[in-house]
Amino acid sequence: MEVSSGSKIGVVVVTYNRLKLLSNLLSKLEKQTEKIESILIFDNNSTDGTKEYLEDIGYKNFTDRKKEDKRLYYKNDLNIGGAGGFSKVIGLVRKIDVDYVWIMDDDVGPEKDCLEKLMSKIRSEKIDVAIPSRDDENYSDRICTDIDMKNYKKFWTTLRKTFQSRPYNEEIYWVEDMTFEGPLVSKKIIDKVGIPDSSYFIFFDDTDYARRLREYSKIAYVTTAVLHRELAKKTTNIDRPYNWREYYSIRNNILFDKKYGETWKVKLLSPHLLMLHLLVISLRRGHFKNNFYIIIKAWFDGIRGKRGKVLDPNY
Repeated sequence: MEVSSGSKIGVVVVTYNRLKLLSNLLSKLEKQTEKIESILIFDNNSTDGTKEYLEDIGYKNFTDRKKEDKRLYYKNDLNIGGAGGFSKVIGLVRKIDVDYVWIMDDDVGPEKDCLEKLMSKIRSEKIDVAIPSRDDENYSDRICTDIDMKNYKKFWTTLRKTFQSRPYNEEIYWVEDMTFEGPLVSKKIIDKVGIPDSSYFIFFDDTDYARRLREYSKIAYVTTAVLHRELAKKTTNIDRPYNWREYYSIRNNILFDKKYGETWKVKLLSPHLLMLHLLVISLRRGHFKNNFYIIIKAWFDGIRGKRGKVLDPNY
C-alpha cells in the first residue's frame, strides 16, 4: 500500500547504456510504499535505445515538459561522466516542484519500503539527509563515521576514514560520507549547497558533496532502509594494471586533499607520499611500466589543480 508523508519526493537517476538495469530500477521505484511525486532520468548519451524505451513507457522530454508531467527524461548530447551527470540532473530537479530528492545510479535496487524508512527517519530526527544501507549477501557496506583531514601520513582517503565496527545493530549511524546510491536530500539544503562538483568527472564527487551537506545537516545511515547494488559481487582484491579509473581516483584524491586538508602538510606533502607509495607498489607487483604514466599524470594534474575529463574512459 502506497503511503504519503505529505512531502513531495522526486527521484533522479543517472544512466548510461544499462537499459536492462534501468528498467529493473524503474519497476522497483513504482512499487515503493512511499509515494513518489516525480522521476527524472538523466541519460548520459546512451546508445542502447534508452531514450526510445523511456518514451514508450510514457516518459516526457524534460525540455518540453508540462506542469502535469511527472515522468521525465533528459538526454545529454555527450557522456559527461558520473559526476557531470549528477551535477546536471540535480541542477535540473531544482526546477521541479518537490520537497525532497532521492538520488541514485541506474544499477541499484531499493526494497519496496526503502524510501518510506528513509523519509521516516528524516521526519523523526529532524534532519535533511538520510542514506540507505547497501549491506547484503553480495556487498559489505562500510559506514564512515569520521574523515581525518589533519594527518598528512594518511595520504589515501580510505586511510583517513574511520569505519563503524560490525555488527550494525543500531537503526541509525551518523556518517561523514556517502555515495550517490540512494541518498534522500531535502530540496532546501540542495538550494543552500548547490549542485555536485562536475569537475571530478568520476569518483569523489559524492564524498565532496557529503562534506558540503554536513555544513547544514547531519547525515543518517539507516540500516533498515535497504538498497541493493545489482552488479555487486563479493570478491577479493584483484591485482591488475591501472587504467583510466585509477587516474581519476588518484587525481581526485589529491584534489580533495588540497581542498579540504586542515594542515599545510596534508595539502602539500600527502600528494607526494601517495605518488611514491603507488610507484613502489606498482614496482613490487610488476606493473611499473604500465602504471607509471597514469600515476605521474594523475599526480601532476592533481597538484596543478587540473579538473574535468582528461583521460577518455576507453583509454
